[in-house]
Amino acid sequence: MLKVHTERERRGQEHVTTLVLAGRLAGPWVQEVRRCWALAASADGTRCCVDLRDISYIDADGRALLAEMFDQGVELRASGCLTEAIVESLRVGRCQ
Repeated sequence: MLKVHTERERRGQEHVTTLVLAGRLAGPWVQEVRRCWALAASADGTRCCVDLRDISYIDADGRALLAEMFDQGVELRASGCLTEAIVESLRVGRCQ
């Protein structure tokens, strides 16, 4: 099960849409997050963030989606061993 909550805010001149995820980023939920990301990213001038602090599990498809998001400039917020390790591996992989 996965819960997706969207928060929109203005930071100075910038509009930011944050997808707050809770639960498991796995199976059919990966495509749901992809759909939500596409909607959030379609707004002109909006920067996207993904809050992973309440994620309990990420499968290979979920990790691939996060890598794609990271490569597109999405800010990934993480806490806990699982999500921090995945986000760090994306950062390290980009620097090599």
